[in-house]
Amino acid sequence: MTDHTTERRIVVGMDGSASAAAAVRWAAEQATRQGAVLQVVNAWFHDAMLDDASANHTVAQAKDVHLKALEAATSKLLDGHEALQVSYEVPLGDPGDVLVEQSEGASMLVLGSHGTGKLRELLVGSVCNACLHNATCPVVVIPPPARSPGSSLGRLLNSVAYEPGPIL
Repeated sequence: MTDHTTERRIVVGMDGSASAAAAVRWAAEQATRQGAVLQVVNAWFHDAMLDDASANHTVAQAKDVHLKALEAATSKLLDGHEALQVSYEVPLGDPGDVLVEQSEGASMLVLGSHGTGKLRELLVGSVCNACLHNATCPVVVIPPPARSPGSSLGRLLNSVAYEPGPIL
């Protein structure tokens, strides 16, 4: 179990997909409104067949590659949120299990609805499904059309502020 001491923390899954990018943008807006820390998470496996960063690298080297890639990809999405406190996590493991664990004690878990895994065709929706069934905090799933902030759905999602109630 992961020990998270910040109650005002929004966890967002980032796998590089357009839906995940939309989720990061939306989560950043919510974190700014709530005065929360934004925790960006990318789960991965150390397996050269499933993860290019793992090929010819130790676990520590591959983790460093993932962390740098996550920070670089996310920084572009967080323009305009320079004051936002952001933490990055790149734990090993199944994305659904990792996100459920990372979201313990969080005020919210935000996900894009479709990922980029190599087995995507077989597992579409499996991470969201695991999180929706097992997370102990509210889960927000951002659909693919929201990747365009100028679209009707994108404007609607960006205009909706989630104000958490008391944590029981």
